[in-house]
Amino acid sequence: MIKIPKFFHEILGESQEKSSLVVIGFFVLISGFLIGILGYDEWKELSLVKQVVTWFLFLDISGGVVANLTKGTDIFYNRYPSKRWIFIAIHIQPIILSWSMGISIHYGIMICAYTLIGAALLNLSRNHSIHNLLAGSLTGVGLLIAAYLGQTAPFFASTLIIFYIFKVLFSFSVFHHRGEQNKH
Repeated sequence: MIKIPKFFHEILGESQEKSSLVVIGFFVLISGFLIGILGYDEWKELSLVKQVVTWFLFLDISGGVVANLTKGTDIFYNRYPSKRWIFIAIHIQPIILSWSMGISIHYGIMICAYTLIGAALLNLSRNHSIHNLLAGSLTGVGLLIAAYLGQTAPFFASTLIIFYIFKVLFSFSVFHHRGEQNKH
């Protein structure tokens, strides 16, 4: 296990396996390369400030898709319930993405509201037997909403919205390593 510097605990937890860090890195690089090429026409005309904001959002969201599934991050947030609530509260990326990519602010607000309300419900049901099933259901419905509302949104934005929903409702909100918290 690799000890993670305190500054990065909210992203990677207190320790991580080297293989987890490699997978996170490869996922961010590969998905960034693909979304950058496939969505090039959509982000190349943005102002430099909006490009930087959009790519920062990409790094945050795509990294979290995988990092939140790791034992280190999962157990970190299980140990610190108040940090889970803070994590949920600060995840307003779809609203920022709406501005940076010039898409409807209503789209960003609806996706953000649905996802954050779903994450709050999942956080409250964390110790109930229906938790994982509820997480899968809320994630699936969120992806359907994103697919429907995102029909007119650029590919780059739609992909980030899908990653965001998966990151917050499934990767983060589900305690994937239940039973392993005492081994870490």
